[in-house]
Amino acid sequence: MAMLPRPRAPRVFAPMTYLRRNAVRKGLLGGNKSWMVLMVFLYAPRLTRRAFGRHEVVVAREKLERGQFVRVEALPQLSKADRKAIKKGTYAR
Repeated sequence: MAMLPRPRAPRVFAPMTYLRRNAVRKGLLGGNKSWMVLMVFLYAPRLTRRAFGRHEVVVAREKLERGQFVRVEALPQLSKADRKAIKKGTYAR
């Protein structure tokens, strides 16, 4: 007999949820400056992760000799339609 995962408690009772909700209500909407400051501290980590990515990716590690250089480029993000086409095998660009 397989064990089913234990149901999670509602997030309504989580302390961070309570603090975030009150920070938005009382700080952003209510104008209370101390709740506004708390809101900045509560949301800053989440927003920075979203802006800069969650994990670093090491592509290569190599020692450079004198006169050598490195060129770093970011690849463009694929659209959802492109990712679906890759899965189907019909992607052509």
